[in-house]
Amino acid sequence: NCRMKELLLLSVLFTVVDAEKYQFPSARAILFKASAEGDGNPGEVVGTVDFWQQDGKVTLNGSVRGLAPNQKHGFHVHQFGDITKGCANAGGHYNPKTKDHGAQDAPIRHYGDLGNIVAPANGIVDISNSDTYLSLNGPYSIIGRALVVHEKEDDLGLGGDEASKQNGNAGARVACGVIAIMEDNGNSVSLLSVSSSILLTLAYLFMH
Repeated sequence: NCRMKELLLLSVLFTVVDAEKYQFPSARAILFKASAEGDGNPGEVVGTVDFWQQDGKVTLNGSVRGLAPNQKHGFHVHQFGDITKGCANAGGHYNPKTKDHGAQDAPIRHYGDLGNIVAPANGIVDISNSDTYLSLNGPYSIIGRALVVHEKEDDLGLGGDEASKQNGNAGARVACGVIAIMEDNGNSVSLLSVSSSILLTLAYLFMH
C-alpha cells in the first residue's frame, strides 16, 4: 500500500513537471477580408496566423493574401474580438497600459503594436515575428482579441499628429480575425484536465 502511494505521488510530480511544457496555449487567428459594405459579417478568408508562447515571448507564423502589392500594412492586436462592421467593432489597439502608439521595438508602445508587414508584388505576405509584450495567458492575454491588418503603412507613432500616437495613421482595416485558443494534434493540453488528474490522485492518497 505504501509502495502504491509512492508511485502515485511520483505520477503527480511527473504530471506537474510535464504540465509546465504546456502552461502556454497555442492560438490561431483566421483572417477575414473586411466586408465591403462595412456593416455586415466578415468576408472571405484571406489568411491564418498561429501564435505560440514560450520562453517569455509569443511567436507568430502565418500568411495573409490579397493585400495591396509592394506596400507596407499596419499590423496590430486590437482591443475586442468583434470583427463585424468591416472590422470596426474590434476597437482600438490593445493598450492596457494606456501608452502612446509606437514601433514594436520602441520603449513606449501599445501592447498590440506589431509594426508593419510588407506585401510583395503578389500581395501575399508570409508572417514570421515574435514579441515579448504579447501573452496568451494571464491578465494581459490576447486570447479573444482581434488581429487586424490595415490598408496603409503604420508611421509607428512618428507622424507628428495626435492620430499617429493613437493608430499610426494606418488607415482602413482590410482584414481581421479573432485570436482563439487552438488545440492541435495533442500538442496543447487542457490545464483543466491536468488539474483534475492531480486532484483525483491526491484524493486517493489521502483516503487510503
